[in-house]
Amino acid sequence: MSGRKLAFLAPISWIAVGVAILAMPFVFEAKDEFGLLFGLAFGATCLGTGAFQLWRLKKDDPRTTAYTVDDLPIEQRASALRRLMLLFGAAIIVGTGMTAYELAQLEYGGAERATVWAPVAGLYNALGFWPAVLFFPALGLFGITAMARKLRAVNATRSSITGPQ
Repeated sequence: MSGRKLAFLAPISWIAVGVAILAMPFVFEAKDEFGLLFGLAFGATCLGTGAFQLWRLKKDDPRTTAYTVDDLPIEQRASALRRLMLLFGAAIIVGTGMTAYELAQLEYGGAERATVWAPVAGLYNALGFWPAVLFFPALGLFGITAMARKLRAVNATRSSITGPQ
């Protein structure tokens, strides 16, 4: 599937969620007036967000819109990859911290159950505490290594285009 087609998934998803939320009062009985009004407002907001994103995406020129890092001009790829690496690293740190906190609470009896991602729960049940906690750093190592390779290739391409200085 091309980047252009994938870009349409987000607005269409927002529209589908908005329509589903707006249809709920016709299917289910409202518990109270505030819940009904909140649902209608939230559904209308989702629908409006999706419609606006779809309108803006259809208005853009498909030849000039970048959908992935590889679609960017060569001058902008390196900085975009560095930003992605920073964001990915931050997400890995947050995921590791949340997982470690939840599982530590479970290990030391502070909680009877933990809310973690399903693969992490499977690792915890099968292998224990540390493999489950180290899942996100291992995932981050693979992701950041791949991005670093791509960054090195981009820098090599940029230097071959501009030449030695």
